[in-house]
Amino acid sequence: MSSDSTSFFPLPFEFSFSSKELFFCSLILHITSSLEEAVQYNRAMFEVNMKERDGGSVTITNLSSKAVKAFLDYAYTGKTKITDDNVEMFFQLSSFLQVSFLSKACSDFLIKSINLVNCLQLLSISDSYGSARLFDHALYFVQHHFSLLFKSSDFLEMNFGVLQKCLESDELNVPEEETVLKVVLSWTKHNLESRQKHLPYLIKKVRLCQLSEETLQDCLLNEECLLKSTNCFDIIMDAIKCVQGSGGLFPDARPSTTEKYIFVHKTEENGEAQYTFCYNIKSDSWKILPQSHLIDLPGSSLSSYGEKIFLTGGCKGPCCRTVRLHIAESYHDATDQTWCYCPVKNDFFLVSTMKTPRTMHTSVMALNKLFVIGGKTRGSQDIKSLLDVESYNPLSKEWVSVSPLPRGIYYPEASACQNVIYVLGSEVEITDAFNPSLDCFFNYNATTDQWSELVAEFGQFFHATLIKAVPVNCTLYICDLSTYKVYSFCPDTCVWKGEGSFECAGFNAGAVGIEDKIYILGGDYAPDEITDEVQVYHSSRSEWEEVSPMPRALTEFYCQVIQFNKYRDPWFSNHF
Repeated sequence: MSSDSTSFFPLPFEFSFSSKELFFCSLILHITSSLEEAVQYNRAMFEVNMKERDGGSVTITNLSSKAVKAFLDYAYTGKTKITDDNVEMFFQLSSFLQVSFLSKACSDFLIKSINLVNCLQLLSISDSYGSARLFDHALYFVQHHFSLLFKSSDFLEMNFGVLQKCLESDELNVPEEETVLKVVLSWTKHNLESRQKHLPYLIKKVRLCQLSEETLQDCLLNEECLLKSTNCFDIIMDAIKCVQGSGGLFPDARPSTTEKYIFVHKTEENGEAQYTFCYNIKSDSWKILPQSHLIDLPGSSLSSYGEKIFLTGGCKGPCCRTVRLHIAESYHDATDQTWCYCPVKNDFFLVSTMKTPRTMHTSVMALNKLFVIGGKTRGSQDIKSLLDVESYNPLSKEWVSVSPLPRGIYYPEASACQNVIYVLGSEVEITDAFNPSLDCFFNYNATTDQWSELVAEFGQFFHATLIKAVPVNCTLYICDLSTYKVYSFCPDTCVWKGEGSFECAGFNAGAVGIEDKIYILGGDYAPDEITDEVQVYHSSRSEWEEVSPMPRALTEFYCQVIQFNKYRDPWFSNHF
């Protein structure tokens, strides 16, 4: 027997050590719960068809007699004190022998101790010992401190499976996606002979379409032999083609590599004066943007996707822009045109036309497609609202018809929560007091292409033109601009829950949801009283705060969240 090993036999136990110390433990009639748990794995090994049954013993290496004695003390008393000195020993034995209570206690102890020095080691230990809870906590820590860890020697020793889990996370904290590519190549080269087989899998975890064409070309040039020998050369070539043809249309950028903005645009009633701003979420500051020459027709709809903005439909001709006046126009010369605005190049251009001309509709992005919903088509004022729904794929540049709305809806307001699109609005177009009731509530599953009608139950005080629907952490929220209240929707119970109130907000304000926050911008309290105020609702703590006001007071305007890779952020400024 080697000097650093301990042999483990079925009860009665016999442990032999290099010091020749022997411990004999007889099984008593009233076995404690901890001891019974301790021998379950041991019993199984000798009762089922495992090699230990035939060999008659199990060898556990690298354990001292002191360690085994401490474990046996726990087995008989059910009590022990876990410390920095013994936690790894207890964790190893309890995991191997399936003593779940002790294993969990060790896991909890180690979770509290995770830091930059030991996180990679704990990630490896938890993976080896099969502790899912410790693994998840250590993995989360490593992902969020990745930029501080990937240069360490311990990192280069990480096994393939763990590295793969790190790289596939949206929450991987890296300054730019190029870092991820460098990490994959460095890790592979650290032990090229045994690791090159993993490169095709790891390189697919890199968000290649978020890299610049120059970076991808350099990779081809500098790593040609490695890429060709591992069948990865074509993967990089395909990424280059995607960046050349569809750059900025891939919404899979990791949050740490991007800069988020709220984009605000308004064209005045005369159709000539335009105001375009952007708000930097991180710095709480506004910037007036250069003239973009966006063609936003009255009744058009605006949505962002990736690093671009899409404008759909609207009315040609001398229609009023104000909603309550536009809806009453005697004729709607709706268009089927779709425009794309690229802020990186400050370029505005036509893309494929919709199948049906429409105005006063809504648009929303879900599952990497743009959906246009509701509205009215070309014709006189008395035509009914459209039931047709279409989706546009920005990569293939094609429009397709999807399942129609269950019934007509006016003033549609849409919000996407992952693969589900919620649409709220009114059954009627015009009422005596104009403010039509909020009495339509649909949801659309973009995966199954199915609509369903939900019970509205909003009450007489909710008006379709005075609510804003936004997603907050994949949950639907509505902000009622008439009562200053916020509600969240539970899809399992179909119940709305009051989430608090905000101080005030103008009618026709803009609203967007960003992660766990809702931003309410501008609006009007009266025709001659327009505000520039911006309020933020923190859903995690149900609190409101006021942030920097817009550069100009606005009402009835477009606002959307958009993000850019930091290396090509067109709105970056040291003075932002």
